[in-house]
Amino acid sequence: MAGGTLTTVDSILKEYYLGPVQEQLNNEVLLLSRLEARSEDLVGKAAFVPLHIGRSAGIGAVAESATLPEAGNQSYARAEYDLKYLYGRIQVTGPSMAKTKSDAGSFLQVLKGELDGVRADLTKDLARQAYGTGDGVIGVGALVSGTPSVITLTNWEPLKKGQFYVGQVLSGAVSSSGVQASGTFTITATSILTVSTSTLSGTITGTMANATYALSRSGSVTAAQALNRFNNTPRSNEVDGLTRIVNPFTATAASEASGTFGTTAKSGSLGKIDAFSTQVWDNQRAFAPTTPGTPEALSIMRVQEAMNLARQQGAMPSAIVTSLGVQREFYRLLQANQQFVSPGGTDYSSGFSTLTYNGMPVIADLDAPFGKMFILDESTIKVFSDQDFHFLDGDGQTLRQVSNMDAYEAVMVRYMNLGATNRRKNVVINDINVNGAVDAGI
Repeated sequence: MAGGTLTTVDSILKEYYLGPVQEQLNNEVLLLSRLEARSEDLVGKAAFVPLHIGRSAGIGAVAESATLPEAGNQSYARAEYDLKYLYGRIQVTGPSMAKTKSDAGSFLQVLKGELDGVRADLTKDLARQAYGTGDGVIGVGALVSGTPSVITLTNWEPLKKGQFYVGQVLSGAVSSSGVQASGTFTITATSILTVSTSTLSGTITGTMANATYALSRSGSVTAAQALNRFNNTPRSNEVDGLTRIVNPFTATAASEASGTFGTTAKSGSLGKIDAFSTQVWDNQRAFAPTTPGTPEALSIMRVQEAMNLARQQGAMPSAIVTSLGVQREFYRLLQANQQFVSPGGTDYSSGFSTLTYNGMPVIADLDAPFGKMFILDESTIKVFSDQDFHFLDGDGQTLRQVSNMDAYEAVMVRYMNLGATNRRKNVVINDINVNGAVDAGI
């Protein structure tokens, strides 16, 4: 392709394609579309947020001529959120370019197909991360090697959400220890059966012994991160999602945390502050009233009690976020008085409208965790980012030749993370079943 044509394509990609891609990525990840993006807290590769964590003791009423209250002071801490680096990379071959070398428009159609595909993939993976625990774990399953090798998942949730797919390359850390296998697992087939018998079939590259693994996208979690999954350091190369910010698990000291990697006990740390030792940095939880840990029916009483927990902390809840199944259960409870609306607060760019409860939208998202309901004061949850998704073009070129290959590539990138300014104003209701059964997300 002539240099002039490459320059034309470069310009069109930047000026006409980047804007719509940014808008679609931001709008189609429903949770992110509702949160404020901030850049003013960034210093270098991290965001720093000052926190007020304690009140002064230097107040009181005393008798006439009595000693004044001892001077006190406010207590402060600082949350630190490391930026995570998200990429989408496309590549087209020299022969495909040669076929359209006389027509920049035709070549743009080749590029557009690839860019549309990577945008959809970025959207899906970013939505998964936005709800995750920050440890990179997609699911947990037991591997039996063979031809093919098969992983039986402990829960079908990630498979039903499309978070595992054919062609995906996975790493695995032994769930009981966090020790990461040196090999990888490439998915060749998937099978959705029951909650605890759905499977991934695939091939193993390198060494991956039979064991129960916490599974993550290859490259998302280092061996050191997998081992240190309960401490205050970054748990993976992925963003800290809502399930880390509004943690369903009771905070546990990092030195005492135990359980299956990716499914049970977490230290509750966020922003490099331990919620076990700094309890004012912990969020609120509402467990099943009869037997915590056992799914029970949702009730208006449970929802209202959770809202009251938030209001006790000075919150102004602005949204309820939950799965499709739990939203359906909630609709059933409100059926006699429900009304679907689309006012300013619930008129999403993606075209969603929703039911409201106590003036708040009840938002169902495909990627939201099953069996849980998050009551959020969205003013306390932020997206830290220096800029939106953009092409990697430090050398001035959006499209560049791949070294030693007859191919050209373009890379989209965003540096970002999620975090909170006040976790205590947010609540998660755990242990919700749907129509008497485990939430299946529908």
